[in-house]
Amino acid sequence: MSLKLQIVAVIASLALLLFIFEMVRKKKLKENYSLTWFLVGAGFLLLSLFGNHLGGLAAFFGFTLLSNAIIVYAIFLLLILILGLSIAVTRISNLAQTLTQETALLKQRLDEQEKTDETKTENE
Repeated sequence: MSLKLQIVAVIASLALLLFIFEMVRKKKLKENYSLTWFLVGAGFLLLSLFGNHLGGLAAFFGFTLLSNAIIVYAIFLLLILILGLSIAVTRISNLAQTLTQETALLKQRLDEQEKTDETKTENE
């Protein structure tokens, strides 16, 4: 990797980390999700700083071309991100279902209470 490309990659990685930090600070990104993105940014920063050693890692795993290794690593990273987001969506979906059920039960109790109050006022 040329020095110019490495400098640009490091600056872009640092910009990504600063952007994530700013999103968390402005409360546009929750802290529990930001950890994943900070790890991604740190990974990009490490690849930017030590990209010259990526060829050895690719050869260790049996890749003949470095570009193939980078694509496989990127796909693996995306799969990890998708899995984390799927877990978050599942948790939110379960919470929404519980909230809906509790709201329905409270509405039913309120309706029953109103009917009881109406019959009491009619009897008096």
